[in-house]
Amino acid sequence: MKVADQVLKFIRSNKMIKSGQKILVAVSGGADSVALLHLLYRWQTKLNITLHVAHLNHMFRGAEAQKEALFVVALCATWQVPCTSEAIDVPKYRRQHRLSSQAASREVRYRFLERVARECGAAKIALGHHADDQAETVLLHLLRGAGTGGLAGIAPVRNNRYIRPLLSTRRRDIESYCGEHDLQYQKDSSNQATRYLRNRVRQHLMPVLAQGYNPEIVPALGRLAAISWAEELYLTEQAQQALNSLTGSFTSERVVTELHRQKFNELPLALKRRVIRLVWQKITGDQRDLSFDQVESIIKQAGTSSLATLALPGGVNCEVAYDQIQFICRQQAESELLVKPEGSYVLNIPGTTLIKDLGILVTAKVASLQKNDLHPALLPKNEVMLDYHCTGADLLVRSRHPGDKFKPQGAGGTVKLKKFFIDQKIPQQKRDLLPLVCKQHQIIWVTGLRVGEEFKVTSATKKILRLKVAVINKM
Repeated sequence: MKVADQVLKFIRSNKMIKSGQKILVAVSGGADSVALLHLLYRWQTKLNITLHVAHLNHMFRGAEAQKEALFVVALCATWQVPCTSEAIDVPKYRRQHRLSSQAASREVRYRFLERVARECGAAKIALGHHADDQAETVLLHLLRGAGTGGLAGIAPVRNNRYIRPLLSTRRRDIESYCGEHDLQYQKDSSNQATRYLRNRVRQHLMPVLAQGYNPEIVPALGRLAAISWAEELYLTEQAQQALNSLTGSFTSERVVTELHRQKFNELPLALKRRVIRLVWQKITGDQRDLSFDQVESIIKQAGTSSLATLALPGGVNCEVAYDQIQFICRQQAESELLVKPEGSYVLNIPGTTLIKDLGILVTAKVASLQKNDLHPALLPKNEVMLDYHCTGADLLVRSRHPGDKFKPQGAGGTVKLKKFFIDQKIPQQKRDLLPLVCKQHQIIWVTGLRVGEEFKVTSATKKILRLKVAVINKM
């Protein structure tokens, strides 16, 4: 199959382009990007698209890079394609951010492409990666011990934004295409530098594999990538459904709380690993900084009966506590401790009390006990019915104090509040935030959990105090 037919088929099978779209083409000046631009240039009418070219000089190679930039600008002028060409000091950026040359180049390049795409109104960004690039990427990921996500290699379409029309086409066929159409292109000398692992794989390992093991190693690795990519999409969807079933809540502060521990432990191992990485990605925006060993540590800890806090990269803690697995940004956790409510707040009885520091609204009603009143045990967790004769009207709300003791209803005696929280499996970081309704130093109600034995409604109760706590946004 001719290169043009192969590429067009690949574009259509992967639904890369829609009629009427503007495509930003990243052109370095090499054979692959020049061939890509030429193909899309030929198909502007057939595909009903418009083009804009972006070229970035990374300022690593001096005069050679300047020559490439002039070449791309001249080529676009000849073909009458709008072009944005810029030079950005990536070496300086690399030093400032302490990155490798390749990582710095990638960050700067993609920011540049996104900016130019916004400015020119491009719906898609076309990149010139080809089948040999795909094979090298899969092999590199394999050498690093990647999972199926890594073996999927380079995605044909990413985020419905980046497209790679040449991904099924061999490098040698692209160069032949350039020759057939008399297309000039530039050669990047850095592609020969053996200090880069990818170059060593390309120049040494791939030829060994092709000559001594499989002459069709490039298409073989391409098939592996295609199979892995399809499976990756499916398994990611399954993991997202599993995550949703764990009742995880994601706050605007990017704190992830309350993944159901038992349900998590019932998942297949493959989904456990993926759920953790999905959660991690939601917090940090990236999956790459979380190692295999760290994922396995979380899974192992979740399967035990003990409590633990695991420090993860990026300022994130994983806290395994009772029936929950929590991922908490350490900075956020520290800020919560700083705003721990220390004061006491007098309740309006009867009436309503807004306690902004605790983020709650307390409603208090006093009434005679009626036969048709709802049984106290049937009330929602945020409501309680108490014996008004025992409580009186002089009540306050506060957070816990060191040494607090509590006589829970039905427990048969007084216990330290700390032990009560442990028995109720309340995570440590939540204990300071649970409001306590008190009569002087006595705890009447640990909100949402239990009332005090001495204040419960009995057959002798004449009047009741009914309290309701509603959570509000702190102001």
